[in-house]
Amino acid sequence: MKKIYSLLFIALTASSFAQSIPFTGTGLLTANSWVETGTAPPYSGPVTIISTASDSGNSLAYTGLAVSSGNRTRITHNDTQDVNFAVTSITTGTAYYSVLIKALNTDNMLTNTTSGEYFLHFSATVGSGSGTFVARIYVKQGATPNTYNLGVLNNSGGTATPTYSTAEYAINQTNLIVVKYTLATNSASIFVNPTTLGAAEPAVATATNATGTSAAPSQIAGINIRQAGSATATVSTGNIEIDEIRVGTTFAAVTPTNLSVKQNDIAGLSIFPNPVTNGTLNINSDANAERNVVLFDVLGKKVLNVTTSNNSINVGNINAGVYIVKITEEGKTATRKLVIR
Repeated sequence: MKKIYSLLFIALTASSFAQSIPFTGTGLLTANSWVETGTAPPYSGPVTIISTASDSGNSLAYTGLAVSSGNRTRITHNDTQDVNFAVTSITTGTAYYSVLIKALNTDNMLTNTTSGEYFLHFSATVGSGSGTFVARIYVKQGATPNTYNLGVLNNSGGTATPTYSTAEYAINQTNLIVVKYTLATNSASIFVNPTTLGAAEPAVATATNATGTSAAPSQIAGINIRQAGSATATVSTGNIEIDEIRVGTTFAAVTPTNLSVKQNDIAGLSIFPNPVTNGTLNINSDANAERNVVLFDVLGKKVLNVTTSNNSINVGNINAGVYIVKITEEGKTATRKLVIR
């Protein structure tokens, strides 16, 4: 995965973008921008970054999905540390996240036919006291040896019971999961191994749930990894590798394809400086013709839209951050990542 500022892998599909969550570097996740959750540390078994060879380099991979990079992480059945990562806040509409997972075995996974344990979810707040956990991915052992089932739970409260897919997934195979949470309806859906990527979501989800009756949060602010286990646990979330987490506001954004971002379609295109530190973005090309310049933030919100023949564009009123600049000139379009400081 990529570093924060180079770690925001932005997928350009239908003007929608996703924030990628990093598993770069080595060592503890808490030493790499993640925060331990809960109020009663110390916890056993800190979540760490894995840098051994995997599907693609040191990462998990899924056919058709944008190529993975960097490293990955793993939860284990006898560990208890939970961690979260702050994402750009989503306050209205629908929030999505995608993740690649590989269950290494079914050791200590719960076999209960209705419950199971959850290992990944959105949170309304971040930091050590993060709470209001929504859009939870659940796992339990399948009826067939060396398989498991996946499910989803919208929220807590009332008789909150996850909804599982009847499909069984084999261990040691990488699966792509997309989870959708709709704030207005307080409902969650899970899509497992969707065949259409970088486009509108499938008409039918793998499973949908709205059993939790707690009120929907006012925002989605973080993504959390949970380990439900202990040194003596007989049931837990198991041993699962996790990689390529993306958060966005559309299905297309969190399932970018290898062809999602087009570069250098405009001959001789250059943008500078990058990062922009003085409030002025310069754009040059071989034609230097009239061009339309659109700037998007990491959630796909349009923050600038200007058509001009000038080579210099004032971005002094744009907040510091990471953006995608989309440039259209003489019928050709190119996109670049841009940092404003």
